Amino acid sequence: MAQQLINTKLLGELAYDTEKGLSIDTTVLLDNQEIAIDFDIFENITLTEDYQNIARLTDQIPELYQKAKTELLQQFVEGNATIDYYFEFHLEELTEDVLVKFAVENVENIAKDSLIKGLVLSQVWFAQNDKNELDLTFDFRIIPEYSDELLVVRFDNTGKITDIVHES
Repeated sequence: MAQQLINTKLLGELAYDTEKGLSIDTTVLLDNQEIAIDFDIFENITLTEDYQNIARLTDQIPELYQKAKTELLQQFVEGNATIDYYFEFHLEELTEDVLVKFAVENVENIAKDSLIKGLVLSQVWFAQNDKNELDLTFDFRIIPEYSDELLVVRFDNTGKITDIVHES
């Protein structure tokens, strides 16, 4: 069992086990609110460079969160089919819950920027992709209490957004 200590300013010292990975519940200050997130580093990451990137990207979570929200809004306004489907599903399937969350009387009164602002970051995780490169993934949910549907934003090891997908 190989242990690696990853030092971050945001989350402190992380004890990563290369065989078991790391999974912690933590809080992060985002949009001036303490947000509870699941933070994970998947197993089998062994390169020193990846540990350095994990530390750097972890410390950038607040900035990357804003970057993700900005990109989601831009693509939503431009008509990204994945984002459109994600919100259409929730507006149709969870209408009452959405109305309560946004304090409106009908879903037509919810602006796109309000929907994006309403997304909750529920999980942040690092893993190797199919090319053995480090990816950082943000899992967003509109109503975490009632839906496990995710709007996923994936970053490469430099913090560049590489993908936006809908997962369930």
